Amino acid sequence: MKTSLFKQVCNVVSCLVFLLLIGQKVSAQLKVGDPGVTFDASKYDNRYPQMKEWQKAGVRGGIPFLKDVKIVKTLTNGANSDAINSAINDASKQSGLVAVLLKNGTYTIDKRIKMKSNVSLIGESRDNVKCIIKMNSGDAFSFYKVRKSGIYTLTIQGSWGKPKYDWNYSLDANDELKSNNNISVKFNDSEDCWLDKVNILNSARDPVRVPANHITLRDLNVDGAHKKAGGAQGYFFIQGAYNLITGCKVTHLRHISLQGGNVEYNVVYDNDFRQEVSFHSGDKGNNLIENNKITLPFDMPNSKADTPNAVYNNSNEPNYYAIMGPWSSQHQNSEKPNFIFKNNCLEKNHNNARPWSNPSLLYKGPRQVKPSNPATNFPALSASLTPKGGTLYPMILSKNTGGSNACNSTVTVAGANDAYLQQSAKYNTNELRVEGNERVSYLQFKIPANSASIVNAKLQLTVSTDSGSGRIDVLKGKSNSWTEDNLSTTNKPLQGAKLGTLTTTYTKGETYSWTLTDLQPGETLTLVVKQVNGNDVSFWSKEGVKPPKLELKLSCNSAASKSILSLEEKELTSAIKVYPNPTQNYVTVSNIKAGQELIIYDFSGNVIFKKVANSSAETLDTSGLKPGKYIISIQGKKGIQFIKK
Repeated sequence: MKTSLFKQVCNVVSCLVFLLLIGQKVSAQLKVGDPGVTFDASKYDNRYPQMKEWQKAGVRGGIPFLKDVKIVKTLTNGANSDAINSAINDASKQSGLVAVLLKNGTYTIDKRIKMKSNVSLIGESRDNVKCIIKMNSGDAFSFYKVRKSGIYTLTIQGSWGKPKYDWNYSLDANDELKSNNNISVKFNDSEDCWLDKVNILNSARDPVRVPANHITLRDLNVDGAHKKAGGAQGYFFIQGAYNLITGCKVTHLRHISLQGGNVEYNVVYDNDFRQEVSFHSGDKGNNLIENNKITLPFDMPNSKADTPNAVYNNSNEPNYYAIMGPWSSQHQNSEKPNFIFKNNCLEKNHNNARPWSNPSLLYKGPRQVKPSNPATNFPALSASLTPKGGTLYPMILSKNTGGSNACNSTVTVAGANDAYLQQSAKYNTNELRVEGNERVSYLQFKIPANSASIVNAKLQLTVSTDSGSGRIDVLKGKSNSWTEDNLSTTNKPLQGAKLGTLTTTYTKGETYSWTLTDLQPGETLTLVVKQVNGNDVSFWSKEGVKPPKLELKLSCNSAASKSILSLEEKELTSAIKVYPNPTQNYVTVSNIKAGQELIIYDFSGNVIFKKVANSSAETLDTSGLKPGKYIISIQGKKGIQFIKK
């Protein structure tokens, strides 16, 4: 069982162990929307000055890391809106970025939760903190004229059960809760606020409404709305400017809509939508939709005139496409075009059509209101107008959050060069191909220098347009004197030691991993990817939809002894003693009180052992533990690290 280390391991006010608080592995890899994300100026394309505006989208300065937020109030199972609002008000009187922690349990949202500037809500775990909405009007969680406020790692759920209808069929019955206009979360006239790792389920009207600027919605799971009839119901609704939507899964709503005269320079990046994206009416344009997976399920309405696969085929049934402009003469077209690039669109409701999915082409639109053919409303530009850097949102994510010496962390490294040779011909495209000795791919990675050792490395490749099968080896290239622009049969790296191998069936759209050995920090690494047997395969290159990446798991050596928890040295010392340390078969905890709970965790946040102390000294059996580092949590005290030999 995974659980929070926060408060059980550390003091509530001063603990910096916030990444483990949410039961996840600490990662040194920056994510979209994090502090410290920068942009690669070498990839700017002067034909698209909007790129410099898009990089401003979302919370300015990034969503604060949990380690930088101070918990000042804690609530437990059963608290209601009054208790949560009271805790938020008390927290707002303190300086700096502060938060209210909701322990695992169920919370009744029977009145509006009024967020305050510089105050966040943090759930102990995403799926086990459930905020159940039991109100019929207004906003359940309201960000009104606030700054630097957000919600992390919890579930917001309507109390009305799962909606009867998955989709909008233009039926009056799609308004399932006629007297209920509750919106789950609303940002109104606020800036630099966020939702991060939040589930929003079974909403009444809208799950999220954002008439605000510089909001980041990251890693949301949004599923279901009871009201999907007319009058702006059931929307994932963006109504402002410079907002960032990334890493989200959204489905079973009426629309994901960017709509209104304030909507511009929003970035919708790297999401997994099972819902269309709509420029519904009257946006200003210059919004970016890039690197998303947009899948319209088979049962999503597609009008009676199309393949009859919807639940209802009435004369007014909507016709959904993966990306839409205004579809009614009552709507207004975008003031300026919007940009669609490197998305993977699949319309299962339209015989598995794949519009706007060519990663080498940039699409702009919408061209018109209520087009005769919505599939052509975002036409492709000529290949010569494809962004020169292969992206309109050139983030740099290689920097790690724990510094270059981050211990027990995972770092993801993007490729520096990749291309393949087909006999004597070089191909530097959006694909990498392998086929026996006929086609061999070459990849180059620059591994960050640090004083931690690499204990595990994985090369991850995603199959692009051509499935295949068989054994594929990854070998170490003996030289790095090549680039994707000059690779040839004369300078191609000679093949060295085999680093990894995989034998399987390779399916289009799926990602596969090769576990590699003997990689060193700081080296420039060439990988030779070669098929030994089977049917040929194609993978996305770094210019493709899902670029190759090298995932490195780091562990500190004696020269890099920083703890994963980044606690100050004084926080690891107290009157409580843990000995022997290192240990082998047992460890004794002394200077404690009878009745205090002792918990041993591993460094992934897993609970290994629990015991209630019977005296001032307890001896714990550690003979069954694997060698490694562990934390002993003493109720009401700070955590103490020990090492099992």
